Amino acid sequence: MASSDIQIGMSGVLAAQRAMMVSAHNISNANTKGYTKQTVSLATRLPLQTTIGSIGQGVDLVKIMRQKDDYLNSRIRFVTSSLGASSIKSQQLRELETVFNELSDASISNSLTSFFKFVNDLSQDESTSSRSVLVEKAITMTESIRAIVDELGMMKEFVKQSVESKLNEVNGLAKDIVDLNKEIHSLQTTGGEPNDLLDKRETLLGEISKFLDVTTRTQKNGMIDVMIAGGVLVSGSNALTLESRVDSSGKLNITSYGSSKHKPTGGELSGLLEMYNNTLPAYDAKLDTFATALIKKFNAIHSEGVGTDGGFTTVLGTNKVTDATKALNTAGLGLPFAPSSGDIYVTVINTSTGEEVKNKITVDVANDSLTKLSADIDGITNLSSAISDGKLQITADSGYKFNFSYALDPNPQTTGITGTTTPSISGIYNGSTNDVYTFTALGAGGTIGTTSGLQVEVRDSGSNLIATLDVGEGYTPGNTLAVANGVSVSFSAGDINTGDTFDIDVINDSDETDLLAALGINTFFSGKDASDINIEKRIREDVTLIATSIGESGDNTNALRLSACYFRRQIADYRRLRV
Repeated sequence: MASSDIQIGMSGVLAAQRAMMVSAHNISNANTKGYTKQTVSLATRLPLQTTIGSIGQGVDLVKIMRQKDDYLNSRIRFVTSSLGASSIKSQQLRELETVFNELSDASISNSLTSFFKFVNDLSQDESTSSRSVLVEKAITMTESIRAIVDELGMMKEFVKQSVESKLNEVNGLAKDIVDLNKEIHSLQTTGGEPNDLLDKRETLLGEISKFLDVTTRTQKNGMIDVMIAGGVLVSGSNALTLESRVDSSGKLNITSYGSSKHKPTGGELSGLLEMYNNTLPAYDAKLDTFATALIKKFNAIHSEGVGTDGGFTTVLGTNKVTDATKALNTAGLGLPFAPSSGDIYVTVINTSTGEEVKNKITVDVANDSLTKLSADIDGITNLSSAISDGKLQITADSGYKFNFSYALDPNPQTTGITGTTTPSISGIYNGSTNDVYTFTALGAGGTIGTTSGLQVEVRDSGSNLIATLDVGEGYTPGNTLAVANGVSVSFSAGDINTGDTFDIDVINDSDETDLLAALGINTFFSGKDASDINIEKRIREDVTLIATSIGESGDNTNALRLSACYFRRQIADYRRLRV
């Protein structure tokens, strides 16, 4: 009986000792990452059955248990995945901010501001030195834009490398979970309690959740399955090998077995894929949109102006078409942007007499080809045109030059005037749309500056009355009369008869089609987007070709138009692309 008493006492001592060992184990691992607190489960031993009843036999430590909460663990993994995605996005956006580097003097904003400042300065000082400085500022600006394109490309490559590195970590963790699955299964088969192994496995799950959003499913044999978007990463004793692959559309994907795609919604990998597939391409596209607009808008105005020579003897486009016989708006024709239908005005100048003849070509880009355009230009008196290697070339006859200026024709055609007076046009048209003004003598006609009540009315192409001019008694022949929208006229001494009439084209856009800019005729910028924007070679080699005027040397109209119309707009366009 005494030995039974001792055994009962020993059971209590041993149970307490083992419970203390578990407590010591908990204390020792208080700072161990992933460790789960363990508790003991005590139970009375089976009693000894006697004739007088059951006699207790003491206590046993029947189980050591982990104090785990599967729901809490799953929530922790979810939050870890969300935090991983947010952290990597924040990190990548900070790096993206350094790419644009807007706080530095070399930023695009500063170089763009400086460029347009010197465009404006050129309107006040057209010297060769001012023109050279403008070209240098333009080179700096275009280099800044191309540099950002290169840095965005490098950033994409770094993101891709980071995805590959993190997938290697995920694959290693998945294999470690498979190994632990096997150990846990083996230990449970022999009746053991794999608490510390379970903690290690939970820790590995937490590490994977930094990279991918995962869920788990426990099998009856103690193993777990680890599910990710698009499949099962770990299935008991087997694991997938994940890899990255760029598809034909340029998208970076996480694949397994060479084809399956996994699209995580959380974790660092989801943030990196978002950066590679969406954020960086979006900024790249916005930068292209900005650069293309800058090229198109600036070139469209530049092509309509002239340099210090006032025109060209020959000019060759810098942009080629792939097929000169196809319609000018055909997709894939090779032009940097699609032109529109409309009118192009070509002015031919006799260098000996100064006589100017303005010619209008109407273009339907849906039907007309470069071959047709070339033939139309070739049909203009004292001009010839040809297509060389897909590029349009225009040449003036000896003794002539040409331009695409929107300047008013100072000497309009007067075949409709039967009297002896000669009208002369001056000013710069500032109306909102191209138009035709028709001048018609009223009443019985008479002598300019002498006949009482002698008048000339002016109507637009819609027959709307623009002005009624008094050119009879009280008017001094040769004096300038304001018509409307910046247009003025004067009449020489002589007669004007009833019904005498003449027309003038008043234009604020001598190329409604933007074909000149698309073909690279008399343009400032070369290229089509942010990746290849540059300054035309001919401009870099001869700064006198910068088209600051619309006619005579010293006329700064085009420089003012370039700076005033697009400075604020281009700055705003660039700032919007970074939002």
